[in-house]
Amino acid sequence: MVVWREHNAFPSEEVKARLHERLAEIVTEFFTFEMRIDDDMRTIPDHYHAHARPKKGFFGHGMRKQP
Repeated sequence: MVVWREHNAFPSEEVKARLHERLAEIVTEFFTFEMRIDDDMRTIPDHYHAHARPKKGFFGHGMRKQP
């Protein structure tokens, strides 16, 4: 998960792209699943955040970490 520091649910597209890029770097470094970005603001609607989800699923339970 990546969280924008500002208490604002609507960052610019440039900020979102940087946040998503960093999230993808972390997933690539530590996990083996192919990811998609989930930035649906379910429970924290006033603070932008995005989750890395497996492309064919919702949760990463059981996903392998890099050796």
